[in-house]
This record gives sequence, structure tokens and C-alpha cells, in this order.
Amino acid sequence: MAKNRKRSGLVIGVDLGGTNMMVGIVDQHHKIIATVKRKTKAAMGRDAVIDRIVGSIERACEEAGVKVGSVDGVGIGAPSAIDFEEGMVINAGNLGWKQVPLRAILEKRLGMPVVVENDVNAAIWGEAQLGAAKSWTDVLAVWVGTGIGGGLVLGGEIHRGSFHTAGEIGQMILFPRGGVGRRTLEEHCSRLSMVRAMETIVGFYPQSKIRAAFAERGEDGMVGSSAIAECYASGDELAVRVIDDAAELLGMAIANAVTLLSVRAVVLGGGVTEALGKRYVDRVRESFEWNVFPSTLKKCHLVVGQLGDAAGVLGAALLAQAHREK
Repeated sequence: MAKNRKRSGLVIGVDLGGTNMMVGIVDQHHKIIATVKRKTKAAMGRDAVIDRIVGSIERACEEAGVKVGSVDGVGIGAPSAIDFEEGMVINAGNLGWKQVPLRAILEKRLGMPVVVENDVNAAIWGEAQLGAAKSWTDVLAVWVGTGIGGGLVLGGEIHRGSFHTAGEIGQMILFPRGGVGRRTLEEHCSRLSMVRAMETIVGFYPQSKIRAAFAERGEDGMVGSSAIAECYASGDELAVRVIDDAAELLGMAIANAVTLLSVRAVVLGGGVTEALGKRYVDRVRESFEWNVFPSTLKKCHLVVGQLGDAAGVLGAALLAQAHREK
């Protein structure tokens, strides 16, 4: 890795998801000046995904009109518990990765400093510094997408915990006797789980518009958030039943976490949250207020992230910037 390079003020943020990745070039004013979005294609294997990350970084630099070697560093948010000090991806189920030394691999490939963080930690750090959570120092993040991830900022700093896994609300057990694949929050409230629930009972709803979405699946075999959101907004009986039930469970889980942590705010994000909008968020909030203890914790702010899909990129870039300045 090159030493004593002249600083350009530019850093790269990478939001690596199980389905999609987004790479952004971020300037010293925290503005994204170029982005590249690609499918992750996790099924192709670890090395292929890393090749796609590197290729996306190179493409983003081309679009920004800068050389890769002129960038100060890279921050990457990955969907896994992360050993932050070692830059190790501990267990990324959506990617099929275990104990992957991602920082070392990327530093060797790119020749620049790399910081690896949990993806939702990166996103909430972006929101805490630049978005919806700027007013608070104690915040829980809950990101609803293909799966469900969480992150924590406590005392104005990312809280990772002694074992690097703090904030993993998606793995909270809701139904201990639910059987394989039906126990956790993620297994009931993520996009994947909601689609599976709709598939299970769609036979009872012959007029449901979701049937058309099932027939027009993407190449990954999944039904997208926008298709689900369209059915939900139209009042489709099947979509409303499944999504409202999921929102109620999510609000309950958030209430449990806030009861434990007594944080000032909860930020909701992720593709499902953004697509489903106010009706969904209001349902989550209603369940949260019904279940949180004590009642004074109803004062906890429950807000939607302001940065959208740029939150992870910006948060990762900010972490890379801070690392470079040490």
C-alpha cells in the first residue's frame, strides 16, 4: 500500500448489499460526485464479488474524472458482523462469506487504506453526521430490505460491542417455537419473508394484484420493493394483510430494543421502508407506542432516514475520511 501519498480530499464509499452494491466518490464537502450501482451477484462467489467491487470503484473514478491512485481511501459497509480493527467480515449470510479479510484483500488490490464496517452501522453514521439523526447522540437504526439489519450510535460514537455484533436487531427471536426459518424478526418482516408469506396464502386471494408481480420476477427470482409497494398503496387485500402484520411485529421489536436501551431516536431505512412510505411507518410507530415500556419512552423519536440509498455510501466514506485523518 502506498505511503505518504498526497491527499486529494476524495474518498470512496461502498455500500455492499446481498442484492445490490453502490459505490460513490465523495469530496471534502461530503458531496457524492459520481456513483456506480451494480448487482452484487453473490452466487458467483467471494472472488467474483470482490472483482465487482474493484471494477465498480474503477468505473466510479472514471466517471468522476480522477485516477484510482489519487483517492485518499475507501470505506465499505458489508452486511455482516465486522471485526472493525482487523477489517474482517465475520459472517455475511447474504453473501455466503465467513471470516473474509476484506480490508487486507482490497488494500492489496487498490493500494490505498480501506476501512470495513457493518453496512447499517455505516448507514446510521451517515444519518448521524449528515441526515435524520444529526440532533441526537443515542440512536438505533433499523434497515428493512432483503433482510433486516440494525446499528447503534451511543454517546455520539458507533457502538459495536465487545464481540463486534451490537445492533443486530434482525436476529431478535420473536417466536422461539416457530420452526426453522420462522423464528426471528428478519424471518417475518424483511422483503424476502413478506414475499414468501404472500406466496403461501395467495391462493386465498384470487384477485390480488401481487399475482402479476410474481409473474414478472427479476433475474434473481425476487419480487422488488416497488411492486410490493404498488400493491400496498392500492389497498390490495393480500399485500395489506401481510405488510401490516410485518409492520406490527417490527414495531414490537423496536419497542423491546428501546425499552432495553432507552435511546432518544430510532431511524428507519432500507429499500422496503422507502418504498412502502408513510402508511407503513405509521403502522410501525403505532405498534411501537403500544408496546414500549415505560410509557415515557413514547417520546422516543421514530423517523425515516433522510439520505436514502446514499446513507451507506456517505457513512462509509466518512469513516474512511476519519481513518485517513488519524
